[in-house]
Amino acid sequence: MTDVMAVPAGPDAYRGHMVRLTDSQTGKSEPVTTSIGRRVRVAYPSRSLRAAILADTFRRVADRHRLTVTIHQLPYRAQIADPTGYGRYNMPVPGTGQPDGAIDLYIGESGDQGPKARVHVLHPAALIEAAPRRPVPHPRDPLALRLLLLSLAADEPLRADPKGYYGAAEAERTLTELRARTAECAESPSRALPGEAVAPVHAALDDGLDTPTALRLVVELARDQGLAPGARFEALAYLDRFLALDLSRDVGRPTD
Repeated sequence: MTDVMAVPAGPDAYRGHMVRLTDSQTGKSEPVTTSIGRRVRVAYPSRSLRAAILADTFRRVADRHRLTVTIHQLPYRAQIADPTGYGRYNMPVPGTGQPDGAIDLYIGESGDQGPKARVHVLHPAALIEAAPRRPVPHPRDPLALRLLLLSLAADEPLRADPKGYYGAAEAERTLTELRARTAECAESPSRALPGEAVAPVHAALDDGLDTPTALRLVVELARDQGLAPGARFEALAYLDRFLALDLSRDVGRPTD
């Protein structure tokens, strides 16, 4: 197989524009701009895993546009974070302490004013019906929860009851299918990255960080029998740079 982490000349080429997001306070689609070079400062509240994962996804998408993103967790403080707590969701440990300049993008929950920022992206607070003193059961694979959170529409809250998160079982099935199809396609001769197949995913992520549409397109791509398996593998492995679901995890592993 080719090196999927290399930057393809076509779909991954720098386009010279910013990622656009809909500002929750104005309702307008705004480019996420920065006043210092090509470095974007992002902040999110420590209580929201959804905001953390969206911030990480923005970082991955912005990197394609040659933007450097620094992520800060609120409240700002010097902290010693457990890297495994973030690593299980394929996220780096956020920055500590006060940012060295203005916040460019704040990702939080509805009703949360947050810090002054150029763009505010707010999603509904989670609706959790948990048993007293008992946490909501998480999926066995943390990345299934990442997939579930990325599948939620911008105005759709995460819901849970004492049995678990709504949609978690479907997310686990989808993740299992995507990994199985990626591993199956990896057994075929390599093909060039199909730019026409990945371009709609880039468009969804660039315009509003539309992760539900991006995920749907990735599933359709994985199932597309009209696309050579080697090309499908290259596309799935490449697009996983932005979704961070470890789609190539089972490549080379024996199957039952």
